[in-house]
Amino acid sequence: MRTAIVRALVLPILLAIPFVSGCQSEAKKHLYKAEDLFEKRDLEGAKKELERSIKADPTSLDAHKSLAHIDEALGDDEGAAREYEAASALDSTDQKLLDKARLYKQLENMANSSGKSLDDIKAGKVADGVRNLKDIIFTTRIPAARQKAVHALGDAIPIIEKIGDQQVQDKKYADAINTYDQGVRAAMLLARAHKLEALGPEADPMMHKINQAAKAAGTPDANFKLFNDVIGDYPDDKVANLELAQIYLSKTPPDYDTAADLEERGGAPDDEVRKLRDLAKKHRK
Repeated sequence: MRTAIVRALVLPILLAIPFVSGCQSEAKKHLYKAEDLFEKRDLEGAKKELERSIKADPTSLDAHKSLAHIDEALGDDEGAAREYEAASALDSTDQKLLDKARLYKQLENMANSSGKSLDDIKAGKVADGVRNLKDIIFTTRIPAARQKAVHALGDAIPIIEKIGDQQVQDKKYADAINTYDQGVRAAMLLARAHKLEALGPEADPMMHKINQAAKAAGTPDANFKLFNDVIGDYPDDKVANLELAQIYLSKTPPDYDTAADLEERGGAPDDEVRKLRDLAKKHRK
């Protein structure tokens, strides 16, 4: 579909090139060769010929416009941005070219922002990086920019987990809790971005580790809101239900009834659930 659209855009440009009798310029020879290859659906070949045409004549508006459209069809956003910018500089009266150049400039800026956000996460600025990626994913109207941010978010999650693991090793439990929290929430964002009905498995180890860090810090209920947020979006998430059950069991006195309900929903063994219900009955007497 995308190739067909680009074909409709590129062909008129190529056919509009006036034939010059006698000796053609080197640039036009490559331009005509690009037209032949384009007719044969050889986009890569046409791209190379257009690049040769531009090398021979950097001021060829038709070559820049055609190459921009072909780069779009090939998914080369960086190339399309470069060629639309060059074409709009050669013809500043063409509003469509100007709009395309601005669009790809925005895309380039957002792509750079996604990369910077991932670098921030690697540097330990986890909350800032995740927040910026979230902003790009859920506010941009440029699909390619959104996809780059989603990809960066997916790359960020295992990095966040490793940062949290190191903080646990260093006995910085409060920091680890915050880091794992961001990791789980990043996994929730990723599932939302992909429109998934279930939270991905990348969140499971962090949900267990964050409870372990909270216990080590002496604040076993620190993750109460996180697990309620997870279950609010994904009520059947087994790990979240089981981990939230542990928080209810850490209360004084323990809430055996709620813990039993959560463990049952989390798929705990029947005898374990039964034991909690028996404890609940004893404490109600």
